[in-house]
Amino acid sequence: MKRNIYLATLFQFIPFFIFAQQDIVDDLMNQQKPKREYVGYTFKTTRVISGHSTETVKRNALDIRISHRFGDIAVKGVSGHTLGGLDNSSDILISLEYGILDDLTVGVGRTKGAGPMKELYNGFVKYRVLKQTTDFKIPLTITLVGNGVVSSMKNDPFVSGALLKNEPAAHRFSYMLQGLVACKATKWLSLQVSPTFIWRNYVAYNDQNALFFLGLSGRTKFTKRFGMVFEYFLPITSSHATYREYFPMVRGLKGAAFYPTLNLGFEIETGGHVFHINVTNSEGLVENDFLPYTSKNWAQGQFRLGFTISRVFQFGPGGTFSKWSKKGKEKAAK
Repeated sequence: MKRNIYLATLFQFIPFFIFAQQDIVDDLMNQQKPKREYVGYTFKTTRVISGHSTETVKRNALDIRISHRFGDIAVKGVSGHTLGGLDNSSDILISLEYGILDDLTVGVGRTKGAGPMKELYNGFVKYRVLKQTTDFKIPLTITLVGNGVVSSMKNDPFVSGALLKNEPAAHRFSYMLQGLVACKATKWLSLQVSPTFIWRNYVAYNDQNALFFLGLSGRTKFTKRFGMVFEYFLPITSSHATYREYFPMVRGLKGAAFYPTLNLGFEIETGGHVFHINVTNSEGLVENDFLPYTSKNWAQGQFRLGFTISRVFQFGPGGTFSKWSKKGKEKAAK
């Protein structure tokens, strides 16, 4: 009888010993398994220059962006009167970008427009699906972007004297899908490849609705707050198929209808602001505009100054406005 009691007692405690042993093993495994550290700030902002970077806006943060493109710097007989194009404005962008999650951003904006389609309202969704780790076990950051752009202009851009309102409403829309693949190779060098698809519902005669581009971007950091950035978007098309050529500037083609976008710029961080000063041959500021319609050639002096100011406001506890409200309450209490 006593033997049965001992056995029953032993079987009751066996599960406790098993679970306790498993807890010890789990603790040891967690201590041995290194925590995954992700690379921070492959690029300083959500844009390299004009095009998107793999960066997203942090959760509950609002990024207010203002961009400007001026007129051509070197135009014979005109540049002196326009102070290197500063008197002329080819495009202006004001946008709001909000971080729903750390890896999910939505944004809306308005641009003047520099191509045939003007008065452009745009909205986009941006999601980061993969993050690079500091140990390079995950060597890349991958972000996906999709946008929609609609024009509110009255006149038909492709038919002289006609009104756009007489065309189907769908003619006002264009769309972009883009994959962003970036690597922060060193502390001072970041590189990005951006395969891009543009669809325009309404195009000029003999042009194509669908266009493919390959973007090459990079950032070199000189100091903690100062760096240099560049972008180059090459059209993926057969020769003469869409009035677009491979490397026309390098080949010395001066009669091409459109040219690849080439942007060079300096990046300066001043506290909560990031300021870009750039030189570019593109006039537009949204991909649906500057990718298909850049008609300026660097080799002919057709490049311009531009700038972007980015200011991020953090909402929620510990954010920008909570600090202001806290100071206000402290002053009121005094």
